[in-house]
Amino acid sequence: MSCRCAKNRFTSGARTRITLQMPSATDDGYGGRTDAFTDLSTVWAVVEPMAGRENYISGQLQSRVDARVTIRYQAALADTIQTAKLRIKYGARLYNVHHVLNVADDMKTEGRAYQRLLCTEGEPS
Repeated sequence: MSCRCAKNRFTSGARTRITLQMPSATDDGYGGRTDAFTDLSTVWAVVEPMAGRENYISGQLQSRVDARVTIRYQAALADTIQTAKLRIKYGARLYNVHHVLNVADDMKTEGRAYQRLLCTEGEPS
């Protein structure tokens, strides 16, 4: 089975800079916590929109866009459960990461060639 993100396809298609952000909670000084995101790293990526939909929830129109983001393998993102808590900043857009797939071109690299992040925009994680 061949990988759709072959080396030459990734290098020619990775023209987008994205920033991976990690959630962090800080004390606000009044006994509460403030949620914020700190930049983890900035990498080249291929961002592919997959689907979009609009729903009426509680009388309000809400939209959701699904996207697939492919990046080179990052050892810091090897724990796929922790990585699924991250978000991606792409220009003015923010995508919440829901799933991480380790992808390889061949069986020798054991899924350590690329990572595919399945994300949604417009929906809290």
